[in-house]
Amino acid sequence: MLFKLYSLSLLFLVASFSSFSQYDPDYSDEDKEDLKGLPLKERLYTGGNFWANFGTFTNVEISPLLGYRITSDYSVGIGLKYNYFSDRRFSPALTSSIYGGSVFTRYRFLDKLVAHAEFEMLNISNFNSISSSGRAWIPVGLVGGGYASNGFQVLALYDLIDDPNNPYVGTFGGGSRIYLRIGFLFNL
Repeated sequence: MLFKLYSLSLLFLVASFSSFSQYDPDYSDEDKEDLKGLPLKERLYTGGNFWANFGTFTNVEISPLLGYRITSDYSVGIGLKYNYFSDRRFSPALTSSIYGGSVFTRYRFLDKLVAHAEFEMLNISNFNSISSSGRAWIPVGLVGGGYASNGFQVLALYDLIDDPNNPYVGTFGGGSRIYLRIGFLFNL
């Protein structure tokens, strides 16, 4: 599993430098100009994360985002999340969807390093309820940072809330509250 994560990360990194090098919507040396006179569309960027794992445990995540640059180094935004999973170790297979939204803020420092904070509300299946059709809203508060360049970003985020129903599995196993996110950003 860890090998797949590293292989996928390397693939995204190579693709970002070769095919997305013209993009650097959030963090470019050329973006040091004053943004006050720019129209709304030129301050917006989009992107997000995509993850897919198929097999006995299938997990597909799509997380688009829309950001707004307040200054050349500081931006805020919103995101959506949809996650489908199926675990065929059970009979019948355990399947569910997670959906929700988030708000985030990020600040660039030391050229390509990023500080990031995000609050998510996720709607998950409540398997602890008498009826498996019950759902619950779960808060997730993430802080951390990472690297952003050429439209590519890698973030390591720590969950401050640690809700026991949090559906995420940490990067370092079930008890970990650290999550790795890899994604892309594009100007609109």
